[in-house]
Amino acid sequence: MATKKVKGSKVEMTEVLNCYWVKTKLYVDVQQHMFKQLNKVLRTRHYTLRQMCDKQFWKSLEIPDRRDAGRAFAFMVHSGIFSFKFINTKKSAPKKYLLQ
Repeated sequence: MATKKVKGSKVEMTEVLNCYWVKTKLYVDVQQHMFKQLNKVLRTRHYTLRQMCDKQFWKSLEIPDRRDAGRAFAFMVHSGIFSFKFINTKKSAPKKYLLQ
């Protein structure tokens, strides 16, 4: 996982999948929140990130941050931080996950 400071800014960014960069604070917030939410996830059900997050956390994110939260979580799944697998859906639909 690569991190960098944005030129002329105090914001630290973290590289995720497909050369996208997200705010490191957002990345860490999503990771910590999802560790807390894992006990609520059923192994037999498919979820989007939005469905796994509690409503208060999700509503606290602005729309661009929600997109970046999804990218960050997909990177965490891809990296093996969370034991989920990707479920194939339509390309334009939000990614769905299944707990392994």
